Amino acid sequence: MSGEIHFFIGKGGVGKSTTSALTAIHLAHKGHNTLLCSMDPAHNQRDIFDRHFSEKPKQVNRRLAVKEVDADYWIGKYLKETEAQIKKVYSYQSAFNIQSYFSILKYSPGLEEYALLLAFENILDTAKDWDFIIFDMPPTALTMRFFSLPFITLVWLKELLKLRKNIYAKKEIISKIKLGRKEVEQDMVKAKLEGLIDDNRHLQEYFTARETKINLVVNNDRLSFSEAVRTKQKLTEIGIPINRVVVNKVQNNEIRENLRAEFNGYKMTLFPLASEGLLGLEALELYLDENQKVLNDLP
Repeated sequence: MSGEIHFFIGKGGVGKSTTSALTAIHLAHKGHNTLLCSMDPAHNQRDIFDRHFSEKPKQVNRRLAVKEVDADYWIGKYLKETEAQIKKVYSYQSAFNIQSYFSILKYSPGLEEYALLLAFENILDTAKDWDFIIFDMPPTALTMRFFSLPFITLVWLKELLKLRKNIYAKKEIISKIKLGRKEVEQDMVKAKLEGLIDDNRHLQEYFTARETKINLVVNNDRLSFSEAVRTKQKLTEIGIPINRVVVNKVQNNEIRENLRAEFNGYKMTLFPLASEGLLGLEALELYLDENQKVLNDLP
């Protein structure tokens, strides 16, 4: 993935879907190949564009395509792969009826955000020709778990790896055998842990890369502002910087003084309150035309 990644995050109802859609159309109009990905289970993009979307990207115009991430599909894919792997590793324990335990895996904590991470990785692996990928994210709680998961998982995996190495040393298990001049790793658990550590480190790097932009969407009201402040604090804790604050539904180009003060020094884009509902490509394009001067600082 050589282009820019933009996440639109924020409290439910602030207009992440609308502002991300408008930004994607704006970029396409500027001649950039743009992919808009709906990661929110509510999938408001289908209502905004008045079209049906799916896992397969659908062209909206020559430069813009929209993709709808199916979290249930990625959960199912993960569970099937996990089942196959456990059966392979523990085939000698089939008498213990491992199959009966898979029915509860779908209720595992963290599965929804992990499914979104799998979808995210797949998009980056397969999206080679896009200049911009825009992610319309779920409400704050799920989004923050999505961003935090690789960081938390890395801490856990590194501790597991230490434990595995200690067990290996104490049991004096020979982890390598020599075949000529080559050494072949025999500890499959250790190798798996190291592979998972690499995967999560790559995700961590994606979230903090210079090409990744976090757009925090907020409204001009107290509740929205309070959640935006908490989101900023949580992102700071895991080392993910906010690139831009998007203030949606602004009237008379005025915003709250505490909002301006809290995000002083950040790029700020104001989306004026639309006079009518923004539904359908024609309405979205008309809004951009009417507010061209206000939104000229978009990417």
